[in-house]
Amino acid sequence: MNRLEFASAALQRQLAGTNTVDEWGMDPDAVELARFLTELRWRTEVVGADLVPGEGPALLVANRRPFDSTPLLVAAALGAACDRTIRFTGVPDLAPVGPLLRRSGGVVARADEVAGLLRTGEIAAVWCTSRLLDPARVGPAPLRYLEVAIDLGVPVVPVAVSGPPLGRRARIEVAGPIDTGSQRGPLATTELAELVRRTIQRSMDELHPLARLRLR
Repeated sequence: MNRLEFASAALQRQLAGTNTVDEWGMDPDAVELARFLTELRWRTEVVGADLVPGEGPALLVANRRPFDSTPLLVAAALGAACDRTIRFTGVPDLAPVGPLLRRSGGVVARADEVAGLLRTGEIAAVWCTSRLLDPARVGPAPLRYLEVAIDLGVPVVPVAVSGPPLGRRARIEVAGPIDTGSQRGPLATTELAELVRRTIQRSMDELHPLARLRLR
């Protein structure tokens, strides 16, 4: 069954009310529909999908622009490429947008939500701080989620996302997982955050050498 046929069957289950929803509000059919719609909206190149762990929990940390659709793009395009469901943070706790995004795999931006997902073996995606005036410069990685990853011994996977805000082309580049089992000491979280930020920034610089020169 190709993607179009699968999406059509998923839509029919939605209309018939025979779909299923997990404890976080995710509907696998809605995830598949989001992947189908993402393929229609963007032409996405995914590099390094094989570096996402094939099983067990992982925390993806990616850059993003303010108010853009990076969370859905990463969850749909990278999730399809690595054949795993990616749960993305940043869902507003307001109807009707919140429940709709939860159906597609989203959760609210809370450390306890992410911890719950990781404990059950899920992949969760979180975001570096957005920079409105200089999107080529990667902002700080989120400490509260990295703390959770360290506490649970979950690998952290840096992800660089590049593409014009309204354009059709996008690129998602995955770096190798960082083992948090060796992260210890009072500065472990901040050191990990800086390592993740530098890793993503390096990927962005390689894609946009002119932006790299401007940052110096």
